[in-house]
Amino acid sequence: MSAAPDFEPSKLGTKSHWDEVYEREINNFEDHGDIGEVWFGEESVVKMMDWIEEHQPDFDIKTIDLGCGNGHILFEMSTLGYTNLTGVDYSPASITLAQKIHAASYPDASIHFEPLDFMPYTPTNLPPAEYNATFQLAVDKGTFDAISLANGVVEGEDGAAPVNAVDRAKVAGKYAEAVSLMLSEGGILLITSCNWTEPELVEGFKDCECFIQPWDRDSS
Repeated sequence: MSAAPDFEPSKLGTKSHWDEVYEREINNFEDHGDIGEVWFGEESVVKMMDWIEEHQPDFDIKTIDLGCGNGHILFEMSTLGYTNLTGVDYSPASITLAQKIHAASYPDASIHFEPLDFMPYTPTNLPPAEYNATFQLAVDKGTFDAISLANGVVEGEDGAAPVNAVDRAKVAGKYAEAVSLMLSEGGILLITSCNWTEPELVEGFKDCECFIQPWDRDSS
């Protein structure tokens, strides 16, 4: 990502924060059946589902949700009929929550959840075979934004090591490289962001040989 972000680092970019959030949401789900927060709200989910239904009609399209959280996006896709779904998150607690919701509310959904941090993947440190150049569709609702808010290239033990915006731009740019390694030829990344503008996203992904086509929201 060549342009430095003009927003400040945040605890939302730390693994420790999300571990704490999902541990709390596991307890809430077990006690009250509450699945937890829907990041960016339901409207963004509806828009993503509309795009997927229109542009990806093959229900068996191999799909990965990057930073799946409570699994909400994949559960919605399953409800629409999609069957080849994988959710990953670097917070094991989020995967536990997603699996509990899966078993309780969507037992027939064909979804595989697994704890996974994909950010270390590089051309010299490829993903394992089951994740290497294998997915036709990757979806992201908020994960790229959270990564962009990280405090450093490698989070310190206290999660609070200050770095400047250029360093955080490098962290964000690393995302594009890692994701491109998991996509098959012609694979698509459907991403929703509130921190980056459309031109910034296009610029940030151009070096990874990704096909960039901004979504015309007014025509969807």
